[in-house]
Amino acid sequence: MQMSAEYVRRYRERIQQQGAREVLLKLPVETIATIDRMRDAKGAASRSDIVASLIQRALEAENALRTA
Repeated sequence: MQMSAEYVRRYRERIQQQGAREVLLKLPVETIATIDRMRDAKGAASRSDIVASLIQRALEAENALRTA
């Protein structure tokens, strides 16, 4: 399926209006499988929900270490 430049532009605009940005991650197959298992176990809507949650937890742990 070939997407037009206009379609991509509108898609990115919608994402940005939601306060988000799209990124492409290159990860090992095993890591993606783990993310998928976590997504299924938590009933998350997408991989990005899991990745965002993991990043948030890492930031909170880092902040806790700084203030300890």
